[in-house]
Amino acid sequence: MTETSSTPDADFGAHAAERVRALIDLTDDLARIFEEENLALANSRPDDLAPLQAEKARLAAAYAQSIRAVAADRASVAAVETSLLSRLREATEGFEARAARQKSLLERAANADGEFAQAL
Repeated sequence: MTETSSTPDADFGAHAAERVRALIDLTDDLARIFEEENLALANSRPDDLAPLQAEKARLAAAYAQSIRAVAADRASVAAVETSLLSRLREATEGFEARAARQKSLLERAANADGEFAQAL
């Protein structure tokens, strides 16, 4: 009987790396949606937001599930290649920057609407 080169620990680590890669992809995809929304908000095109919402909801649900999977196995994830974890940090920082920008754009839009209503 031949022994395979893959050990249970190696398989477990490979699965952790796959989960991290999936999380990076989802984070990048969500960041792209936020960027599209931010562009629409910055250019006063709120009608451009509606077509993005179904995909955003799908990605947000998958993202939440992916976050839970990574959090459930922190030890294996911590052992993933440093370069992969760096990519995850970069993707997360990009996503968070776009989310912060969106918050600012939405607050500005809400304030402008309030000022407009008061002027009437």
